[in-house]
Amino acid sequence: MLPLGHRLKRAGFHVRHFGYPTRAPLPRDADRLDEWLEELGAVHFVAHSLGGLVLAHLFDRHPDRLEQTDRIVLLGSPLAGSVVARRVGDTLIGRWTLNGSLERGLSGDVPAWRAPRTLMIAGTRPIGPGRLFPRALSGPSDGTVAVTETRDPALAEHRSLPVNHFGMLLSRRVADEAIAFLQPTGVD
Repeated sequence: MLPLGHRLKRAGFHVRHFGYPTRAPLPRDADRLDEWLEELGAVHFVAHSLGGLVLAHLFDRHPDRLEQTDRIVLLGSPLAGSVVARRVGDTLIGRWTLNGSLERGLSGDVPAWRAPRTLMIAGTRPIGPGRLFPRALSGPSDGTVAVTETRDPALAEHRSLPVNHFGMLLSRRVADEAIAFLQPTGVD
C-alpha cells in the first residue's frame, strides 16, 4: 500500500496505514480497526483485497463507523469470496498462510456490504496465483480475484482496469481513479 499511499499524499490526503495479519480471523481485525479509528474523525478508506473484507466486518460489527466514513475505494476485494483463495486454502501452506481469513471472508461468507459511497476497482490482467489452478477463474480476472467476485449491488461504482491483483497497488491509473473518486465534489 505504500506506493499508493504516496500518490494519495501527493494529492493532498493525510494517509494513515492500518496493518493486520492475514492469518487472524477477520472479525478480530475489524475490532482492532474499530479501536484504531477511535482517535480519528471522518475518514475515507482505500482497501486492497482482504482489506475490503475487514471493512465489511467493521461495518457489520460496528455500524456506527458508517457515519464517520465518507468514501471508500476497494481494490480487487472479493466481496463474494475467492475461488483461488479457497483452492490455495486446500494446500498445507495455504491453510497456514490464509488460516483466519478464509472463514467469514475469502470462503465467501462475508457480511453484506453496507457502505453506499464505494468505488470498486477490479483488475483484468490475469497474472497471479490463479494460474496455478487451471479453470478456477472463469471470465475476466486480475489473476487472483475474478471480476465477478468483486461485484455487489450496494457499490456506487464498479470499474475494471487492465492491472493484475498486486500491480493495482503500483498503477498510476488506479491511483488517479481512486483520487478522483475521493476528491470532494460539493455534491452528494
